[in-house]
Amino acid sequence: MVPGEWTVSFVAPLIWREFRTRVDDRVITGRVQGLGDLSVGARMRYLWWVPGDDSQQGASLSAAVIFDLPTGRSGDDVSGKSVPRDLQTGRGSYGVTFVNIGAYTRNRLELIQTTSFSFRSVGIGGSGYDFGDEISASFEFKYRVIEEKYPGNTMFLMLGLKYTHIDYDRDNGRRVKDTGSQTLYVQPMIQWHPRPWWELKGIFDVPFYRNGHGIQLVEELSFRFSVSWRFAT
Repeated sequence: MVPGEWTVSFVAPLIWREFRTRVDDRVITGRVQGLGDLSVGARMRYLWWVPGDDSQQGASLSAAVIFDLPTGRSGDDVSGKSVPRDLQTGRGSYGVTFVNIGAYTRNRLELIQTTSFSFRSVGIGGSGYDFGDEISASFEFKYRVIEEKYPGNTMFLMLGLKYTHIDYDRDNGRRVKDTGSQTLYVQPMIQWHPRPWWELKGIFDVPFYRNGHGIQLVEELSFRFSVSWRFAT
């Protein structure tokens, strides 16, 4: 039985990535697809405020921890060449992420600030490759455009701004020079609850500033779509 202030989650990502890169005078394209790294997490609301009047506002602070399991493939190749590590469907290592979330709600508007730190273990199965740890901070503006009487549907339109700092990767303890970056993203999003226990969410990650080290593949645009089901509402 999960206490009321706790939320437990399980994520099974299905990944489809297409990429294009230039080697000498040739343009090489490729695709990887399959099940990514599974994640199991728990979130607890540890502080909240509700004014106790009819103003329909409130604020809360929550903390979460997420464990990533190395279930995705990390050895895909295209035309006999290994796919770059950061484009594989899996990282080949365990990971843990600590998150703190602050939220303020007033009527149809919600403001959310999220800070997280992700730590990656050295690769399993004899691999000494260690992906760089990541720190991220985001601010999200969320507006409810549809709200029907329970158990009707609810829809939100969101716009977020996210900053990430990724440390250098390490191969058998030695820094990999063409890794690590600082990136700013704009994130248009849509979230729909056709019923309170279902959630469908789409996120565009649009990088508009990137400071990478050395020569790296650059992410121009990505889209993520998720389907969630709640055991209790």
